[in-house]
Amino acid sequence: MVAAGLERKFDIKAYVAWTNRLLYASGKPRWTGGERMSKVLDATKIQARAVIPIVKALEAEIGRERAHEIVGRAIGQSYIGVREQRGFELDSHPRTDDDGGLEFPVERQIVEDSEQRFGFNVTDCAFADYFRRIGEPEIGALMTCGVDFPAEARMRPGWTFERTQTRMQGAGYCDFRWRKKKC
Repeated sequence: MVAAGLERKFDIKAYVAWTNRLLYASGKPRWTGGERMSKVLDATKIQARAVIPIVKALEAEIGRERAHEIVGRAIGQSYIGVREQRGFELDSHPRTDDDGGLEFPVERQIVEDSEQRFGFNVTDCAFADYFRRIGEPEIGALMTCGVDFPAEARMRPGWTFERTQTRMQGAGYCDFRWRKKKC
């Protein structure tokens, strides 16, 4: 019952959508003091200040799995909304995606590029660096890595998207792979 009350008092989906609208403007990444910065990373850090304690409170009330399911779904839907506002070509080849102009603070290495398959490894990720540094990689994965699957399902229904590991989870790289579905 308390969890339902929390949902009425604080609408996490509305909060995340508000911060997305406020801060997810495109901007060139900048380097300061050895740390990669971008507006998307700045926005994520601000969101984390609210989302982390909310997730922890929900975990205590309704359990980790259910809390992550609710928050992850809300964040994923919010990100899809941002991408829809910025525009994307439905079912476009992944190589043509510019991340909606969001300038994610990551380094990518293309490992496969054909008309039927595409893949890259993220070898450097400022999101993973930040959330691991503050000791919250699980919630960081929920807030950042977790949006990839619902977003890809919405933007590329004619492609199969897979990722088996992430830097947020401690892997050396994130493995993003797409395969065009057969008709």
